Amino acid sequence: MAKITYEIKKQLGVLSSQSGKGWKKELNLISWNGFEPKYDIRDWDSTHIKMGKGVTLTENELKELYAVLKGMFEDDRNGQTTSTTQKRNVEEEVTNFVNKAPLFMQEVKNLIIYMTEKGHSSELKRNILLGQAPAEAELALINEVESLSSIYRVFYDEFRSFLLDLDEEHLPQVYALLAN
Repeated sequence: MAKITYEIKKQLGVLSSQSGKGWKKELNLISWNGFEPKYDIRDWDSTHIKMGKGVTLTENELKELYAVLKGMFEDDRNGQTTSTTQKRNVEEEVTNFVNKAPLFMQEVKNLIIYMTEKGHSSELKRNILLGQAPAEAELALINEVESLSSIYRVFYDEFRSFLLDLDEEHLPQVYALLAN
């Protein structure tokens, strides 16, 4: 088994302590095996040599977790049960993507227009854009998405997370916003 290396770039906070063992559950920014640092939640001994199982999150995933938790606790305070997906402003999110990555989003727009003209369903469009195209999907579309994902890696990953998080009811709205 290959040795796993890590470098704690920033200790962000202690979430809990296990008094008997001296271990602490911490949120840290860690570079694993020399890769880009990610947010990490796990138990650590006091020397940060031994660790327990944990979860590693990208910045976008951490932001989504924050939004979910914020929604949960705000709902509890207000006695409501509104889901975070219902509170989303999809138009604002799409506009942010377009402003942040105009060239990438123009390519996505071209793909959506093409798939709409071909009569693809919303779910098929999402699967193709996610890089999860079914066998019957056109090879040119599959290649175009692979190209986008390699050229615009960061934007593609963020847009992919956005698509994965969307309810089916929001997909047509997103496609309409991008096709205009």
